[in-house]
Amino acid sequence: MRVQKAKTISGHKWNPTEKHWSFPDSDGTLEKILKVFEGEEIYIDPALKSATSKEKEILSPLAGGGKGEGYNFEDLRRELVSRKYSYKTGKGYIYYNRDFLIFINKEPSTITDNDIKDYLLYLAEEKEAATATLNQAINALKLYYGTMLKKKFLYEIKRPRKDKKLPIILSKEEVAKIISSVVNVKHKES
Repeated sequence: MRVQKAKTISGHKWNPTEKHWSFPDSDGTLEKILKVFEGEEIYIDPALKSATSKEKEILSPLAGGGKGEGYNFEDLRRELVSRKYSYKTGKGYIYYNRDFLIFINKEPSTITDNDIKDYLLYLAEEKEAATATLNQAINALKLYYGTMLKKKFLYEIKRPRKDKKLPIILSKEEVAKIISSVVNVKHKES
């Protein structure tokens, strides 16, 4: 039943390796998916959650033209593709740039270094983002604002310290238990 529903959405593709359906990222596709699967439990990537009216107001200049002075995420997407970034990395970069604009509620041309620092603080404190996540957000913002929009202040943004993880140290009993679980005598002698 769900397969037939998925096939009613134009551009549908089944990924046999990862066992999931994918659909084109175009206007109205998310709404079609939500309508077709209404009342059913489905997982939708958070980067694709439907835009609230506030998000639509902020993102409308990014759809091409308008108050956004020509800045749009299509330019970012094209830059990522031309640089041969992976699909997941590109999706992440677009997500963080969109999330950043929603967070600060400003036009891209009016962004300051304090806006970016506030966003990174928000990710670290409220979202409890890991160091790798913060670094990806920094990279995404640097590519868009630093490389594409030529903002100089971005290079002053400091990267977070790498998370320090203590090594797991096994007790003598745990080591003995691991060695005794080996059945091949040759491996026990090493």
